Order: sequence, then C-alpha cells, then structure tokens
Amino acid sequence: MTTYWITVQDLNDVAPVFAPSGVFEVELPENRELGKPTGIRLPVHDPDIVNNITYEIVEGNEEQKFRIDPTTGDVLVNKLLDFDHPVMDRNLHATLSFMIPFAYDLQPAIKFTMRVRVSDGANAPAETEITIAVTNVNDLQPVFERANYTFTVTENADCNITFGKVSAIDPDLPDTANQNILYYLSPDELRNFTIGATTGNLTIKGCLDREAATRGTVTLYPRANDEGGRGHDADPATVQMIILDLNDNHPHIKKPERSYAMIPENLDPMSVDPIIIQLDDLDSPENGCPCTLEFQENAVLSFREKFSITQLAGSEYELRPTTMLDREEQKAYELPFLTRDSQGVSGIRFLTLEVGDENDSPMTDGTSSIKVYNYQGQFSSMVIGAVHVTDLDDYDLEDKSFEVDPMTSSDVATHFQVDHETGNITMLKGTPSGIHVLRVKVHDNFRGERAVGEVVINVVDLTLDAVMQSGSLRIANMTANQMLQHKTATGASLYERLKEEIAGLHHIQEDQVDIFTLRDVPRAWTCAKLPQLPLLHGRETRCYHVAAETQGAFGVEKSLGVDIPMIDINLCLYEGLSPCGDRSCQHTMRPNLTAPLVVASETSTMVGVDITDDYTCDCGALEPLPSVCFEGFCYNGGTCYVVNRTLTCTCLDDTNYGPRCELMTARFERGFAWYEPPNVCENSTFSMVFETNDASGVLFYTGPMVTSPWADYPRDFLYVILNNWVLEVYLDLGSGTLNMSIPIEENTARSFEFVLSWDKIEITLEVLDCGINGTLEVSDPCRKSLFLPGPYRSTRHLLNVQGPMQVGGTSAPLNFEKLSASYGWTLTPPYVYTFSGCVLELRHNDRLYDLNATDYSKKTFQPCDAPRTSRVVLGQQSVIIILASLLKTISYPDLDREIVKETLGGTDIEGFGEKDVTNFDFKFLQVTPDGYLINDDDDGRLPDVALDASQRQAAPLAKMPEGLSIGDFLKDNIKKVRASCFVLLSLWLVFLCSWIAVVRFGSWKRPSFAHYLPLPLRKRSSLFLFPRLLPLEETVFFFFLYLPFSRESSRLISFPSSPPFWK
Repeated sequence: MTTYWITVQDLNDVAPVFAPSGVFEVELPENRELGKPTGIRLPVHDPDIVNNITYEIVEGNEEQKFRIDPTTGDVLVNKLLDFDHPVMDRNLHATLSFMIPFAYDLQPAIKFTMRVRVSDGANAPAETEITIAVTNVNDLQPVFERANYTFTVTENADCNITFGKVSAIDPDLPDTANQNILYYLSPDELRNFTIGATTGNLTIKGCLDREAATRGTVTLYPRANDEGGRGHDADPATVQMIILDLNDNHPHIKKPERSYAMIPENLDPMSVDPIIIQLDDLDSPENGCPCTLEFQENAVLSFREKFSITQLAGSEYELRPTTMLDREEQKAYELPFLTRDSQGVSGIRFLTLEVGDENDSPMTDGTSSIKVYNYQGQFSSMVIGAVHVTDLDDYDLEDKSFEVDPMTSSDVATHFQVDHETGNITMLKGTPSGIHVLRVKVHDNFRGERAVGEVVINVVDLTLDAVMQSGSLRIANMTANQMLQHKTATGASLYERLKEEIAGLHHIQEDQVDIFTLRDVPRAWTCAKLPQLPLLHGRETRCYHVAAETQGAFGVEKSLGVDIPMIDINLCLYEGLSPCGDRSCQHTMRPNLTAPLVVASETSTMVGVDITDDYTCDCGALEPLPSVCFEGFCYNGGTCYVVNRTLTCTCLDDTNYGPRCELMTARFERGFAWYEPPNVCENSTFSMVFETNDASGVLFYTGPMVTSPWADYPRDFLYVILNNWVLEVYLDLGSGTLNMSIPIEENTARSFEFVLSWDKIEITLEVLDCGINGTLEVSDPCRKSLFLPGPYRSTRHLLNVQGPMQVGGTSAPLNFEKLSASYGWTLTPPYVYTFSGCVLELRHNDRLYDLNATDYSKKTFQPCDAPRTSRVVLGQQSVIIILASLLKTISYPDLDREIVKETLGGTDIEGFGEKDVTNFDFKFLQVTPDGYLINDDDDGRLPDVALDASQRQAAPLAKMPEGLSIGDFLKDNIKKVRASCFVLLSLWLVFLCSWIAVVRFGSWKRPSFAHYLPLPLRKRSSLFLFPRLLPLEETVFFFFLYLPFSRESSRLISFPSSPPFWK
C-alpha cells in the first residue's frame, strides 16, 4: 500500500483581531522618561500561519507624544510629557477625570485617547482604542503672586499687629485647588516678626523702633514651599516696611564725639579754648532740630559756678570754665544738660569733661600685684603690667624713669625686665610658677623725687585640661576694668568677690578658683547699643557641671549685685544665636599663645589667656587618623600598635572595650554616671545595648535640671526610660514634646538594643528583636515613627542641651511637673527609679561613649562584670574590723565608685532625735586575696591611715591551716575573741570615763547621756561608735569590737564575692 502526504498550504485569509487579554488603558506620570514603555499591551489573535502583523497609531497622537513598535505593539513615550502645559499634551479627545485635591498623583489626569490599527497585510485591518492618562507630578516651584510688597507701620504704636500678607501659588495645581503652601521666615527675621504658616499673614512681635532701623525701613524676605512644606522652595519675595516716625527722642550731643572733652588744669579761664557743643535729633526732620540746651534745673551749684554756656548759631553752644580747674581736686565732671527739640520734647544728656593733668603732686612708695596665668608655660616674653607708685598725677609718665632695685633677688631679676622709660614689666619666657617680688626704683625727673614700687607677681601655670574643661559666664553692664576696680562693701573687687562666690558654690578654697579670662565682648544677641560685657573663664567650673549649678549662680547674682545673663557661653545651644543657624554646630575654645589678655586697675593687674570661641558647622567630623602612635590614642591603659599603616589598640580584653579601648560596659546598682553631653547635630542617632534586672529604670537623661533661669535657656531634653517593660522615649527639640513607646519582652536574662534617630522631618525608634509578636493591627511592634511637630520648614530638629548626659539615673530626683511648666513642654514625662542592670554600649552617631570617662558617679561599676559585693549573714558571734575616720569635710568625688560607704554626719542614727555633728566615713575593709580593697581609691590600696610606708605590700593569699576545717577555724577564732572581749570592754570603759570627765569639767558642749552608752543599750543594734572627740579632729582610730549577734538581730555585712577563704 502506498501512502501519500498532502500538504495544505496556508493562505493569509483570516483577518487579525485584538485579544481581550490586552491592556488598553494605563496611567503614567508626566515625568516618564523618553523611550520608556507606557504599559499598553496589545496582543493579537490571528489563526493564519502566514501573516505580516504590523501596528500603527492612526488617530489621536497629535504632537507625536507617543510611538508604537510596529512589530511588538508596545506603546512608548516619544516626547517629553508636561501636565502643566496641556495644550501641548492633549489631543482633541483629551478629557479630565477623577479630580481630588491635595494629592499630586490624584490631580486631574490628562487622557490621551488614540486609535491603534493592526494589519496582516492581506485582510481587513482591526482597530481599537487605547487611553493613556498622564498624571501630575510636583515638578514646579511655587511662585509668589507679587515679587515686591510694601507696607507701612508706625513705630511704638503698631505693636503686636498683623500688618500685611503675602501669597504664593503652585503652578502644578489648578487655581481653584488648595495650594497647600507653607510660608516661613529666616531665624533672624523670626526674632521680630512671625508669618502665618498657611495664611502668609505677617505680624510684628512687640513694637518697632524707627531709629533702630536703617533709614527707617525694614526689609523681609518671606519664603514659600509647596506640598505642605515638603516640596519645592519659591524664590523669596521682598517685603519693605516703612516705619513712620513718632517724636520719641530728645536731642543728643553730636559733638564733641562720645560726649567727651578735656580742659587743662591750672590755666586761667580766659586762656582755655572753649568747648563747642553741637546737638542733633534721631527723629525725622519735622520732629528734630533746631534744638536748645541749658543746665539741668537741679544741677549741682558748683557746676553753674565753674562753667558757663552760650548759644551760638542754630543748635550749637559754647562751654567755657569760669574758674581755674585743679585735677587733684576733681578729675572729671559729669555735666547734666536739658536738651529740647523743635516740638518741645526734652530730656537729660551728659557731657563728660575731664581735667587735664600737670605733674604737680608728690610721689611716694607704692605696692601693686600682678597675677599671670601662663598657659602650659608657653607664653613668650611679654609685657604683663607696669610699676605702680603712689602719685595723684596721671599723665606724668614722661617725667619718670625706672630701674630694678638691687634689693630684688637675683632669681627674680633674671626672669623679669623693667623698661627704663615706661616702667612696663616684661616677663621672660620660661619664668617658673610661684610668687615673685620685684622692687623698682622710680625717679621723677621733673620734681626731683624718688620712690620704690614693689610688685608682687604671682605666676600660675594653666594646663590644657584647665582651659578646655573651664566654664564661663557673662556679666552685664560691667566692663572688665570695672571688675578689677569696682570695690564692694567688703572692700574687695568684684573680681575677688566672684572668686569667693564660686569657691563657696563648689565648696572649695578660694585659691582653687582661677578666673583666667576677663574681656569685653559685645552683646551680640540684641540690636541696641549696650555697654560692653566682660567674659569670664574659670578652671574650677567644669563645663558640664554648669547646668547643675545654675541656681547657685543666680545666688551669686544676688550676692554681688550683678546681672548674669548667660552661663556656659556656647552659642550652639541657642538656635536663634547659633552661627550655624539650623545646621550642626560645634563649639571649641582656642587659646591665643602669642597675645595674652591684660586687664589692669590702679594697683592690680590680671594677665590671662585670651580665649577665642570657635564654631564649626558640622557634627564633630572625624579627622583622618594619624599613622604614628601617640600617648592618649588608646584609652584605659590600652597599647597602641601600627598595623598596615593603621593605628590599632590592644585592650585589657575584647569584650568590654571598643576599638580605641573605650570602656563600653558599666553596671548600675540604682546609681548614675555623668558624661559629656551629645554634640549638636542635624541628623542624630542614639543607640544603647542594655541588660536590666527590673521592669523599670532610667536609661539616660540629658536636658535641663532646674527650672528656666532666663527666657532663652535651652529647653530641649531627651529622656529614655524603661517603664514596666515598656521602652519609652520623651524628646523635645523646641517645637513640642514627643513620646514614643515600644513594649519589650519581660526577660532579665537577655540584652536589648534600641536605636533612636531623627532628621528634619521624622523620628524613628526601633528595638532590635523586642521579643513581641506582631498582630494584624501592628505588623511591626518593634519599630515606630513619628513626624516632628510643627510645620516642616519651621520645625526645630537640633538637640541643644546644657547639661551632662546622665546614664542610669539623675543625680537628684527631677520634678518633671515644674520643669514641664517652666519650659513649656507639651507632655510631662513620668518619674521612674534609677536603673539596675548593665549598659553594654552607648553611642551617639559615630561616637562610642567611654563609660569610664566620668568624673561624677554613684553606685556605678566599670566594667559590667566588675567584682560584686556579696551579702553574708553573720550568726551568733562574729568579729569585724571598722575604720572610723573623723573628717572635716567630705566632697562628692568621695562618693565615686563606692561599694559600701555611709556618711553618718547630720543623721539621727541613735534613734533619740539627736544628730551627730561630725562626718564619719565608714568603709568596710573588703580585701581581695591579693591584699587590695575592691573598688577603693589609690589603686586599691588601703588608705594611708591604715598603712604606713613600710606596710605598703600585698597581703599573702588566704590559706587554711593543714588539718583544720572551716568550722574548726571559726570556733578557734571565736574562742580567741571571747578571751579578748573583756580586755576590750575594759579599755572602752576607761576611755568612756575619761571622756565624761573631760566633758564634765571642760569647756565643750556636753552631749546627751545617750552618747556614753554602748549602742546595744541605746538601741537594739550590734554596732556602736566612739563618742565625738572634738580636740582630735582628723585623728584616726583602729579598734576591734565584739559583736554579740543573736539569731534575731543578725546583721548583713558586705564581703568580696567568693574569695578562696569562703570557697
């Protein structure tokens, strides 16, 4: 059988049709790039095998905005689209749809309706419509309706009023839509004006002064931003305010300049050139001169008798003396004049008239003092002052000559030189610190007189730390010279009194306070012309203790009768004054090593360090690391090595220490530690890793610790707490208080890490693996975000804090209700107890905190695994050694790193309502097996009172005698104690009787009889003290006490954890 195959050849005889599965309508934004697909898909159904499918747009594609691939049918963007010019972008069939305001992606869409044809080249073509809706994108900046605005206000009358309005539009939106524009002013403009964030209304803060404005006008440059402040900025508009004048100024003295003139002494009045006085008025011409001048009605009669005033042409007057003037009688006259303008407005003006000097007074011996603060001993040879002798003449220096008295020691003469003509004293480079007495012979060649000037020079060496850790303050309405010259009620200068007050504030001796910078600075934060203000730096006021001592500083104000407008001069903390505006800001102090700062009065001179405040607008950018090791690169005893041209550190261990041996871990047992505050940064990130022993505790706080001492005191704060297993953050950056909270797993056996970060818009809090499962309502319970409060462009986003970073708790409980009311916080944070647990890492941006770098802490132990104190219950009888040290004072650094310390001074410890007046510092001697105290000062050695020089050696390891068990060992010691108990009791009775005799017949105040009884008789306790021995303060006693413990009154005594003896 034969098989034949017949092949039927296909003919292109079936017309193509568009498949219903295609995409015929799409939306795309107006900023779609050229050549990109629109999303239109046009699949075709054609059963013919042989065909030649081609696509083309046959209608609606005017301006050729789109093109179609002839073989695939993909529709592509052919020309740039622009929603804002629809005439160019829509065809005759373009329509608008779904108008919804306020959202650019939901604004009216421009629909391009086009007809697409598909053909197979043989049959009838198929056609379909496609629709491309072009949506709006915010791609145009807003525009002010007018480029220039002009408004008129009246000075001192139009106060706190809305004087005008500016308006801008968004070209991306229809005119009828809400333009969603945010208006704002610069920080400088906000000092005197406000603008409605959504209305554009301009308002004056307070009143305007025409005379304080340039040519009586003020110019503002309001800004606008679309999309509610999160879009594009408009070019600023120009607002010119014309300030109308009120006649609110009386004439002033234009000449002589600075209202100062000089008339020589001992001259006949007719031989003296007259003083020409010219008046002027700051008000507008119609309210100004011609002006008149006359002596004030109640001026001192002697003024009228000694001077005459004569009017010349216009507003000029001539002043002459009517008698011979003597400088030694009166050096200067403050002449009060009544000035009046053309409208009758009058007031008092003063003319300072100094009497010139002649060398007509005798010269006698004099003494003076000079204090020199020599920064790091680096000052080169410099003039530190001049020789002083007693002489009423002030301008007779050219008649004098100077030479070093041979009675001056050769050592002093080696380090100091005296100029023969001026008497200037030069301190040579390398002069050692200490007191130097320089005697100088002074010759008055005009009068033929001689005298000796004795100068006591105190040279103090300042270290780098003393300068960099100094505090600062401003005193208003006082010059630097006045600080040295002005005498208080006690006869001391304000400079000396300020040192006394600072010493009292910090409970230290006055000679421990050094105010080494005293200079005049302008009050930069106001426009008015004010007296110069002295700026002071002192080494004892540590920069981040200043905030805690603010209240004390205002006690200093009252005591000295001065105005202290600013403490801790760091303009970075004041966003309105910051030289960086709303950007990151860092403050550093730069000492001037070439030109010291010299402030002199008649008999005293202060030569200090000229400190320049430098500001950089960054977040403390890291400098390139050096390639050579240097001392201090590695912290906490780490060793520096160079590996592949990179510095690395070998630390005590790899667990507790960071790259540069920063101690990362610390244990807090309901204590706290102070660290340097965070830098002022635009974008901040805080992170902490911690383990907790309790459900609640303070992790850290930085912010104000006292109620606002002045209007502009920094109000910002950051408070992170654990509150019943909820991590809570309270943050205020100046525009409102935020609260964020994230619950965490109730687990004391694991560590937690949180990250808090914010920028200009948003703040985010995240706990990495918080241990809480998500729900349908909260998909990610470990992360939360919030927008910063306030309009975007006016939102404050810098954390400006004037105070320490307090970790684990605060040094004193904070009254958040008072703080919140004082600073205007919108939320009041809760108070929780201090932290119990370990901090394993603390960071701010790139800075890893060295938790060992604290100089004020309590119940804080570094590192986290530092030896702990165990509590051992002693039953029946036991023996303990106690060191009772009678101290005059105990300062807070003595509380650092304590394990068991009690200060019993001023405490009712007996239970009879009577308080000891001596401060006792009890230390349980916790000795490790190698003979050192745990966490004690002086490198762990026993105090000096316990060991003399020959006894400074480690104790041998504790060992048990062979053949003796712990129980036998204890029984043997108990027997020995009982044997010595009677001897000790007898000695105590002898001492007690002696004490009673001294008090009974002596002159001291006799304590109550309760002091003479053993403590077990006064109170059901097992520990008693010696009575106070007043004549022997600072004497230290060692004594053994027999402690008859019963099971009912057993005491808890602290010992080191697990030494070999207890094992």
